[in-house]
Amino acid sequence: MKRWIALLLALILLLSGAGLAEEKASVPSDMLRQMTTEQKIAQLLMPAFYYRQNEQGEKVGVQEIYPEMEAVLKEYGFGGVIFNLQNSRENEKALRLVDAVQKASGSVAGRPQLITCTDQEGGYVTRLGRGTMTPGSMALGAVNDPAVTEAVARLIGEEVVAIGYSGSFGPVMDVNNNPSNPIIGIRSFSDDPETVTVHGTAFIHGLHEAGSLSALKHFPGHGDTDTDSHTGLPVVVKSYEQLKDFELVPFQAGIDAGADMVMTAHIVYPLIEKGTYISKETGEEIGLPATFSKTILTDILRGDMGFSGLIVADAMNMDAIARHFDVLDAAKLAIEAGVDLILRPVDPFTPDDMAALEQYVRDVAALADEGKISMEAVDAAVLRVLSFKEQHGMLAPYDSGDLEDRIRKAVSVVGSAEHHEQEFEIAKKAVTLLKNENILPLNLPEDKAAVLVPFDSQVMSAEYAVSRLKEEGKIPAETEIPVYSIPSLPAGDLVKVCQENRRIFAVHTAYSAAGMDPAQKAGSSSVLMDTILTLAHAAGNSVIVISAQLPYDAARFPSADALAVCFGARGMSEDPREVGNGVSQYGPNLPAALYLLLGGGEISGTLPVNLPAMDSACKFTDEILYPRGTGIRLSPPEKPAE
Repeated sequence: MKRWIALLLALILLLSGAGLAEEKASVPSDMLRQMTTEQKIAQLLMPAFYYRQNEQGEKVGVQEIYPEMEAVLKEYGFGGVIFNLQNSRENEKALRLVDAVQKASGSVAGRPQLITCTDQEGGYVTRLGRGTMTPGSMALGAVNDPAVTEAVARLIGEEVVAIGYSGSFGPVMDVNNNPSNPIIGIRSFSDDPETVTVHGTAFIHGLHEAGSLSALKHFPGHGDTDTDSHTGLPVVVKSYEQLKDFELVPFQAGIDAGADMVMTAHIVYPLIEKGTYISKETGEEIGLPATFSKTILTDILRGDMGFSGLIVADAMNMDAIARHFDVLDAAKLAIEAGVDLILRPVDPFTPDDMAALEQYVRDVAALADEGKISMEAVDAAVLRVLSFKEQHGMLAPYDSGDLEDRIRKAVSVVGSAEHHEQEFEIAKKAVTLLKNENILPLNLPEDKAAVLVPFDSQVMSAEYAVSRLKEEGKIPAETEIPVYSIPSLPAGDLVKVCQENRRIFAVHTAYSAAGMDPAQKAGSSSVLMDTILTLAHAAGNSVIVISAQLPYDAARFPSADALAVCFGARGMSEDPREVGNGVSQYGPNLPAALYLLLGGGEISGTLPVNLPAMDSACKFTDEILYPRGTGIRLSPPEKPAE
């Protein structure tokens, strides 16, 4: 009897639990059943409102909601909105804008909130105009401390959430194993899958600790390409097995770590996806990119890898898609492949563009109603979006709360002096010394030194480093270290600088392999660096070359007397000590590098990538000149006893 009673109780509990689960699951399902097809399609879209046309016909950044924008949000709501630098130049305006957008979108009773995101990866790709840039992913790979990476992501998450965004499209899980990659580069943690895994998962944890959503990108991997999907359609000839052994390793770890979203790559994998399309530009048959591949997104990502969050298509206005695919065909292919949110389907700039966005919703809905787009696929994607919103509290009515208090917090947190000091300390840990022929540390002021930078915006970065050293007593106050912008220097003055200074710190920035090739226009800066080295050496002086963007150019200058890498070239337009909180976003990497190279502290970074040697034509070879893990530790000069 006791056994039967126990079984009966267990059955009652099981049935009651199932009933509760069914009741809970019915909220998104009920919403889906009540939606029109146009409302369903709108939930699958994440448009951008970066620019608008003002009354004078000028293109201006959108910093506040305007009538046409408000009207389309009220009409359709959308699944989300992506924000960019144009929307977030000022902290208060950025918060007021996202608040107004949520209110407009939620003006119809029962409509879910928007998912609001921005590309705040840290480093090279950051969108908060008055926020903290942080050193960037490859710099974090050079620090190689997951706790530091987690702290940086937590900082980023705090600022994103303070503005009112749901989250950030990051981390980048691409393994940058192709030095000719024109778009990922320092956005990647490393060319090693395990390193990317360790830091990528730490980044996810940091974002989540701050209450920010996370998104892995760019699935199934954008690291091994030599084409930028913003300007072309890359092709990666790798099998599924090869991807599983390399590119997919960090993505699987990120999924297991609880990543909320995955962003697709507009890259063709012909050994995996066999579907084709006739390019509208060339009339030739092309392969379907991962964004349109059901095999990659549904079978592999959801089936094999177990991802249950949202799949976000990278921006549809990128040339990889826009040049080759009809806009409605692209919508059909994305939805039927398993995409949940279509990013930037139509960019509304002019009133005609806004009308085109509305027409897009109607046209895609009509294709679904006519059976030309699978309604089953539409419903499945909408249900995933609504279930995701339920999970994250976005089905509840939007509430501004105490908006003025939120603004005060945003102004005090986003780009705070504390955050900037934190990023500077981390940027110092990333500085990596690859070569030192008894040049460093300097003996100042006897070692007469000068700094040459390739951009005017970097002058203040260098001067900031020098002035901090003096303020902190790290170098003698009487030390003169002039900083020159190379483009602003007459040729004769450049010759004098190279001849009259014993130690020349010359900054080089390469954004692509072309920037290292003297035969290409982009490589003119490397030719100029060759000239600086020749002039200085002829006068018996030494040159410390600082690779400030892609680290691969360090192999381009074998005659340098010392070589350092800092993984970020962004300058500054305002002195943060004068402005305080809310200073314009600036790069900490270059001032941190100069601070250490001039004697401010220990240099301890190590290369997170292999640097290949270059041949006489400045092309990469198979020889590894500086292996991953290379880094010369250097202590600052000892102060003389007082």
